[in-house]
Amino acid sequence: MDGGFLYELFSRLGMDDSAARAADLLLARPLAIVLLLLGAAVISKLGTRLARRAVKGLQQRSPIRPVSARAELRSETLAQVLGTLVAVVVWVMAVLLALDIVGLNLAPLLAGAGIAGVAVGFGAQSLVRDFFAGFFILAEDQYGVGDVITVGASPTGTVEDVTLRMTRLRADDGVVWFVPNGEIKQLGRHNPRGE
Repeated sequence: MDGGFLYELFSRLGMDDSAARAADLLLARPLAIVLLLLGAAVISKLGTRLARRAVKGLQQRSPIRPVSARAELRSETLAQVLGTLVAVVVWVMAVLLALDIVGLNLAPLLAGAGIAGVAVGFGAQSLVRDFFAGFFILAEDQYGVGDVITVGASPTGTVEDVTLRMTRLRADDGVVWFVPNGEIKQLGRHNPRGE
């Protein structure tokens, strides 16, 4: 088994093999993990900022819609979602690399995670569908808070909240409807804006 840089250094300084390996294990690996986690934190922050700037830049260059408070809220939501996605990817990679540095065999772990991912994917299909539909509702500005809409068989009402997962709609009779975004197949907006 080959040692790292510190193992070679300690071996040349006259340490026996087991002491050099122990010193390498106790010094080099924790240092590498700390540096990896610091790098992940920096990359995560930079990636999140770049994602936010990219969304803001796309909004500013859009020739179709004028800048409004609603457009600002929509772009902020999309920037936050994209930034979170970047951060999650960076941290998952950092954790996997840290486990590799520790010496853990990742093949069984990744195989098990793949099987678990397939099982969770089948169980969470509707949730994933809701998130994708919510993303496109926000990105395409299909409707927003304050719009009067009719969603399928639901009564006509005013949109109170739009998230990635669901839309909260208050009907004229005061009943609050929570409509999962993935369930919205047909929608009518009663107060179209001149955008």
